[in-house]
Amino acid sequence: MHKYTLRCPNPNSQFLQIQLEFTAHSDGTQLLQLPSWRAGRYQLANYAQFIRKFIFTDSGKKSVKFQKTSKDCWSFEGKKNENYLIEYDFFCARMDAGGAWIDEKQVYINFINCCFEVKDATETSIFLTIDIPSFDQIICTLPKQQHNTWIAQDYQMLVDSTLLATNKITHWVYQTNESLFNIWIQGSIHFDKESFIENFKKFTSTQIRDFGEFPEQEYHFIFQLLPYKHYHGVEHQKGTVITYGPAESLSNPDKMEDLLGVSAHELYHAWNVCRIRPAELLPYDFSKETYTKAGWVLEGVTTYMGDLYLLKSGVYSLEIFLKQIETTLKREIVNSGWENHTILDSSFDLWLDGYQPGIPDRKVNIYTHGCLISYCLDLMLLEQGSSLPHVMRLAWEKFGKPRIGYTASSFWNLIISQANQPEDFQIFYKQFIEGNENLLEFFFEKMKGLGIKVHKNQNADNLAAKIGVLSQEGRITKIHQNSPAFSDLMIGDRIKSEEIGNKLLVKVERINGSDFEFSYDHNGDYYPEILLLPEKETELRKKWME
Repeated sequence: MHKYTLRCPNPNSQFLQIQLEFTAHSDGTQLLQLPSWRAGRYQLANYAQFIRKFIFTDSGKKSVKFQKTSKDCWSFEGKKNENYLIEYDFFCARMDAGGAWIDEKQVYINFINCCFEVKDATETSIFLTIDIPSFDQIICTLPKQQHNTWIAQDYQMLVDSTLLATNKITHWVYQTNESLFNIWIQGSIHFDKESFIENFKKFTSTQIRDFGEFPEQEYHFIFQLLPYKHYHGVEHQKGTVITYGPAESLSNPDKMEDLLGVSAHELYHAWNVCRIRPAELLPYDFSKETYTKAGWVLEGVTTYMGDLYLLKSGVYSLEIFLKQIETTLKREIVNSGWENHTILDSSFDLWLDGYQPGIPDRKVNIYTHGCLISYCLDLMLLEQGSSLPHVMRLAWEKFGKPRIGYTASSFWNLIISQANQPEDFQIFYKQFIEGNENLLEFFFEKMKGLGIKVHKNQNADNLAAKIGVLSQEGRITKIHQNSPAFSDLMIGDRIKSEEIGNKLLVKVERINGSDFEFSYDHNGDYYPEILLLPEKETELRKKWME
């Protein structure tokens, strides 16, 4: 049994005082590993940079000699059955759904940020004591033992959990099937409670209906509603943290659609990712990068399914759902990365540049591109008597529930098993998953089966439409690679003026001080804006929305 004790005598310092007590299970070199990344974000976070002070003593209160073997791994020579104590401070100044934050209002911790793994005792149970008397309400997604004590059955469970200590929080609950769902809201509320809970009941029950069961008896939605702009969500087996702001904006129905969208997305992760997981991520190894090509399943399927279940449950109308897909299409249309990088390659390279814009047209986005792949697969399966929700239920039964990691081939074979014409799916895989063909045209064609018309409008921005130039705050951010401007203009050029006559005249100033003037024909049609318009309902649409 290991024991963590957390204290915060000075919230304004944003330092959390942490004690770890543990017993060595063997003689010899022992390793203490702090995570270098967290589940749900395949990017090094290097949490060790937030540690200040590191005091290591034995049961006799004698100092224990230690050394670092990597940026986030400590080693020492241990004695079997000897008790050890580590004391350190952790700086909590990152407010997002996967971070840690302390101020005068709360102590908010995702344990993946700050808790060490004792490498020879990964499966040992862990007691967690919260000694923060300045905050009288403590929410923790771990099972509670006593007034201020919680327990994790092992290290993986500990670092998949969240703590929120505060003096003021809103708590709502609802029951679906045999599971209790908690809604915790830190921040101001600018929306109707009853309609909010009713919408959550709807998408929760519809997701559970299609999976057949919910993996947990109790689940926690923890919301940080912030006074500034923010949008983030992180999944855990027993709950999710969602940061959104500004809180006041949620009186706007469009903003509430966004919050419902990320909430349904994160709940779907309770099955897909938290349990239905590729073999290389089961269990997680937080000490180093773990590469996977399954990003289109992890996030693409979830992005599509989150919104689909808002549609299926009646929370979204068809028009609202299509508006969300239009947003996805807008992001996809301005990115030609699919010509250079498959979604498998882009998934593998998440550790390289997956969470930043990167260089022009190098990669695809596993969320948006994966969403459209999933949408197409769902329609193809529906045409052949099955559906992607049915495949995901089979994935839950075959991989998730028994905690067996899937491989690329075993997951794809599960899809193929539901097809009457598997060759159609093999062609799709070669073209759009491991290949570099244009998915958008295939997607537009599939919309016909749902009775949805694809209408392409010219981009309202002249430079974007005519010469494929995107800009922000007066500076060029992207140039379409097929545009005549591609050989003249540079990213970063400041647009001094644009005039439309017989030609499109553009004047720019370059960062090196040079001024240029170029003229172009203005008959281009780059970056069109897509509208998805429902027409006559089809039988396929009825099945899709059930």
